[in-house]
Amino acid sequence: MTEQTTTTIIYTQKECSYSDAAMSEMDDEGTIYSKIDIDEVPGAKEELLKLSNGEPITPVILRGKEIIIGYHGLG
Repeated sequence: MTEQTTTTIIYTQKECSYSDAAMSEMDDEGTIYSKIDIDEVPGAKEELLKLSNGEPITPVILRGKEIIIGYHGLG
């Protein structure tokens, strides 16, 4: 039997305390994730806006097919 893994991606930007809190919680949980800084990655801000229905908010977290906009605790 193979173990199924879910890909987690977090869109963030510089000095976003909510993104920092979300990443800290994921680190504590042992969640492996990819971080995309919309200030540094070309096209990332446009992708974030598509995912968040045009809201320029971070973090936006993708867990598999689930989209989490903003941070209110993951647990």
